[in-house]
Amino acid sequence: MTELNPPQAARALPQAFLGDRTPRSTNRLVDNALLTRRAHGWELGLPPGIEPKGRQVPVIIAVGGGKGGVGKSLVSANLAIELAQRGLKTVAVDLDIGGANLHTYFALQPPQITLADVFVLGQKRLDEALVPTQIAGVKLLAGGREEIWGGAHAFDRSAMRQLFDALFSLREQGIADAVVLDLGAGSSRTTVDFFSAAHLGLVTALPEPTSIENAYAFLKAMMFGVLEHVGERTGSQEVAAELRALLQAPDGRGGQGPTRGYAERVVQASALYPGLVSQLTQAFQGRVVGFAVNQIRCQNDIDVGKSMELIGERYFGLNCRYCGYLNYDEAAWKALRNRRMLALDFPHAGLTRRLKDLAKAVLQHLGFA
Repeated sequence: MTELNPPQAARALPQAFLGDRTPRSTNRLVDNALLTRRAHGWELGLPPGIEPKGRQVPVIIAVGGGKGGVGKSLVSANLAIELAQRGLKTVAVDLDIGGANLHTYFALQPPQITLADVFVLGQKRLDEALVPTQIAGVKLLAGGREEIWGGAHAFDRSAMRQLFDALFSLREQGIADAVVLDLGAGSSRTTVDFFSAAHLGLVTALPEPTSIENAYAFLKAMMFGVLEHVGERTGSQEVAAELRALLQAPDGRGGQGPTRGYAERVVQASALYPGLVSQLTQAFQGRVVGFAVNQIRCQNDIDVGKSMELIGERYFGLNCRYCGYLNYDEAAWKALRNRRMLALDFPHAGLTRRLKDLAKAVLQHLGFA
């Protein structure tokens, strides 16, 4: 499809639209100048019902990307471990609806109390569902049973609002400084909303065409999701719908979508919708889209992540960073097979070192040293 071939449309855009890439860092969560500077834009793009104003909010990182089998749970578990080892008390949340397996990467049996028991069935408290792991500073909120998610108690916006209310309270109670959301495969509305609610959403992909195309489709869904959120939060739903139609319109050159890129079209639409475009740009710049390429085997595979960063910025207009790559390593499946933790069983493996580098990059892009 034309719209999933964005490299042809990647062009230079005004620096004001792409945002300030100057790194800023601080060692203290409460004094994180970069997150403070981005706070208004982050809030503008949040799904309706999630209200962080006046609250001590933990850093939220979501790991997604569209395609299944790309290593999202591997990245989520080890990212949580590395954040804790760098001084941030962390809760890892399994949001792979219908396919929850994050507990396996922490070498745990399926927990008896799950996220669904708290936020779907309402039968348990959050503190009852938080499971300690072998890593000091990391707790797990396990995913629910598939029969619950697929039935009449589907996860809706009310449940999402309750979940984020609870996650925000974790920092206020001193339980967690950071939250890692392990998302499921696909680009469903719920999954994309979770991704757009993060301070940093990490797209994990394999260096192969179908995975990359799924990642671009995921970015497109996120872009339009944030547009809708901004419209709802500012009372500009009709204007947002008009802008969306303009962005999706054929370009007049025989294509089925915008070959020039959505970002360029947003810039051009600023003459028609200056207020909404300004707010949308703030929302894009208020959150980071990171990229991690898994199972690399050569330099060309490594370079895929840099290309995805460039495309994410210049084609979609998002605030993108390439956070790192993970090499193919049998240590990952060996640890799973033995129901052991990668970080404990293979602390010197190349993959373990790459996961540490990935976590370091994530922290830097969030404004930490």
